Amino acid sequence: MPLVKLMDVHKAYISGSETTKVLYDLDLEMKRGEMVMVMGPSGSGKTTLLNILGGIDKADKGTVNISKMNLLKLGKSELNEFRRLKVGFIFQFYNLIPTLTAIENVELGLETTMKNKKEIRKRAVKYLELVGLGDKLNNFPQELSGGEQQRVAVARALAKEPDIILADEPTGNLDEEREKKVMKLMNTLQHELGTTFLIVSHNTRLKQYVDRTLILRRGRLHLDS
Repeated sequence: MPLVKLMDVHKAYISGSETTKVLYDLDLEMKRGEMVMVMGPSGSGKTTLLNILGGIDKADKGTVNISKMNLLKLGKSELNEFRRLKVGFIFQFYNLIPTLTAIENVELGLETTMKNKKEIRKRAVKYLELVGLGDKLNNFPQELSGGEQQRVAVARALAKEPDIILADEPTGNLDEEREKKVMKLMNTLQHELGTTFLIVSHNTRLKQYVDRTLILRRGRLHLDS
């Protein structure tokens, strides 16, 4: 059974008397441990798709099954639980808290899923070491390079040990060299930990790192030719 299965997904937004269709008849399947990238022009619905996969927004109709859960049938508290336990997010702008050290930023992301402070510290150290920042645990974001800050964000997402990580332009603020390092790191984690990634990006250079590239066009996903 696939980890992600979307079938005939529709989503529209209503503003006054206008209805804007964003996604319609959209299908997507992802197996566990797969890395898939979705590309498409601005306004094509990539962020909407991410929000639906992350349980932030609900599709108007269709099937949205992730980790054997039908998101369209979950209530608000159940969706909060789904996001808390099953999904990790990586953002273009890192979203690190500047007054917290690297390890404190990762720990903060774990406090809603774990109660034992020693276990939280242990796991935060584990994943920061895994992304090559074992010597930067107590550095504040402003003391880290852009690539290092993004690696903290990757560690924060991974530390939850989620079923899927949703990455929105994860290398958007990095130069090519740092971009290469972050993507190779994500590939390593994908293969060694079996982590599933869905990446949204405009960056065609990232194609070489993913298993499949899909194009979101006219509300549907198409295999990149």
